[in-house]
Amino acid sequence: MIEFNVPPLAGLFLDAFGVKVGGIYRPEASTGKADDPSGLFTGIEIIEDINDAYEMSALGTPILWPILFSKSDLAKKYNNKGELIDFNSQDFRLPIASIISFRRDKIMSTTKINGGRGSVKEIYGFDDWQITINGFLIPDASQPQGLKNPLQQEKELIKWDNCASRVDVFGELFSVRGIKSLTIKGINFEPLRGKPNIRAYTINALSDEPIELNIKSSI
Repeated sequence: MIEFNVPPLAGLFLDAFGVKVGGIYRPEASTGKADDPSGLFTGIEIIEDINDAYEMSALGTPILWPILFSKSDLAKKYNNKGELIDFNSQDFRLPIASIISFRRDKIMSTTKINGGRGSVKEIYGFDDWQITINGFLIPDASQPQGLKNPLQQEKELIKWDNCASRVDVFGELFSVRGIKSLTIKGINFEPLRGKPNIRAYTINALSDEPIELNIKSSI
């Protein structure tokens, strides 16, 4: 069996997505004391056992901002005949080497002011969050659903792309923005030259909120 070593991911994010991932923060940079737990952390509780704070990888390192896809009870997909059927899939924690970006616009109209400066803004609401998830499919012995190699992870992502309805999503970066579900617009996979056991992937999605209608009936 051929084994491959995973190179530093910071360089891969820059090469594949143009995203520069900074180094590890060290408290001694601000206080001058080696491994000083109080550096820039005044008033923050210190947890002695790191396992209580994070999901851990197979290497014993914390997984920051994990992302979990969970199917909605009403989730559907199309079969080979073009018919909607139930979407049956287990929950899926996305690859640990993933980063997310969010963008949202306001829905507004602007009116120019004759003989003046600027414009009058009329704000009607907020558009959907535009969500981009970039990451790498890498060997991961800690994958909770047992999808330990990149090919298994890619097949699982394709299953979720086939979902013809919203996908429930869990993660702190989503919850702080009030996002509970998203709709996947598209997904792509790219090979990395000279790295046969690593594949880059990108998911483009929109936040999706259920709309409830109250219908009054005279019957």
